[in-house]
Amino acid sequence: MHLLHLPQLGYTMESGVVTAWLVAEGDSFETGQLLYEVETAKNTVEIEAKLPGTLARVVGQGNADLPVGALLAVVADPGEQLSPADIDRAVAEDAGHGAATEPAPAAAAALPGGGPDVDPEVVGMAALGRTRAVPKARALAAAHDLALDTVSGSGPNGTVTVADVEAALAARDTGGAASGTSGPAVRERRPLRGVARAMAENVARSWREVPQFVQQYRVDAGRLVQLSTPTAGETVPSVTELLITAVARAALEVPEVNATFAGDEVVIYDEVNVAVAVATERGLVVPVVHGADRLTGAEIGERLREVVGRARMSGPRPEDTSGGTITLSNLGQFGVETGVPLVNAPQVAIVFTGAAVPTPVVVDGGVDVRPVMGVAVAFDHRVVDGVTAARFGAALRREIEQGERA
Repeated sequence: MHLLHLPQLGYTMESGVVTAWLVAEGDSFETGQLLYEVETAKNTVEIEAKLPGTLARVVGQGNADLPVGALLAVVADPGEQLSPADIDRAVAEDAGHGAATEPAPAAAAALPGGGPDVDPEVVGMAALGRTRAVPKARALAAAHDLALDTVSGSGPNGTVTVADVEAALAARDTGGAASGTSGPAVRERRPLRGVARAMAENVARSWREVPQFVQQYRVDAGRLVQLSTPTAGETVPSVTELLITAVARAALEVPEVNATFAGDEVVIYDEVNVAVAVATERGLVVPVVHGADRLTGAEIGERLREVVGRARMSGPRPEDTSGGTITLSNLGQFGVETGVPLVNAPQVAIVFTGAAVPTPVVVDGGVDVRPVMGVAVAFDHRVVDGVTAARFGAALRREIEQGERA
């Protein structure tokens, strides 16, 4: 017999949701066979069996946000017969082992219901006379400007859970309809989890914690259009591929934008990993083209098609969405001309590009119609000052207007 636990699929992963079991209880499976699908804050991943066996009992229920290490299932080894009592004992021993290995906070013993199963942050809040809440519920409430003391907790000792906050937000958003007062009819409720929840929490945190500013300008996109327009069946790079090259080269020239703020120091990276915002059915994901400053245009195109294809089909791998050092958001394909991007912390810069619009411009004293693209770059002001930002903007403009195929 062996047990399946929720694996950590990335350094920052804290929890996940098992969205589907691909093997039914009682069915046997082989090493390498897909067992279940788990949705994390960044992507959805299909997990393979490391050992053969028979799925004796599923413990991790669907749609529940489970912490890393949570027990998901009990598996009988090949040829092994497990009774319900054997499975119950294994589940109980696993729960007891987890409780014994997680140190209880000193304050827990003095609180009603205190003990090893009490979340340290929950205990700390209770000791201060503040509302008990699990960390994710507290973050979700803060992201939606919801006062926790107005939420009824359904967890142990009245602890506010994520489900409690979601219910309170739904009631607030429907004008109190959930409590019997009049309000607009609700078409549907969509649980905020996985990629969508991570995005909500990250942008809220970025807006609250990062002092940021935006510089906007227009660039002549004639060269960009020329390089991305095929002739006689020629294969050419896409606009996004060319923009990745431009961003990478500009960041290489002004390395202060290819960095992160780390409290008492600024970390400047030695490679430019361009994250590209991509819309999928699962929500917005941001696959990363690693080492874009060292790749040819063809290599950038191949890497981009590979990670975007996975993001839209089966879901990106953990490594596909990790390690980004600067972000590109190209909405020109949707006809968007201008925008004000939000820094994707812990990165310190994000580049927004719009559509190339035919525009009358003055050229050598005359008027000409040129494709003009709106560009806006947001910066973390703790790391990048206005002059440094302008230097990056000048480098980016030059790469877009005069760039060659890499």
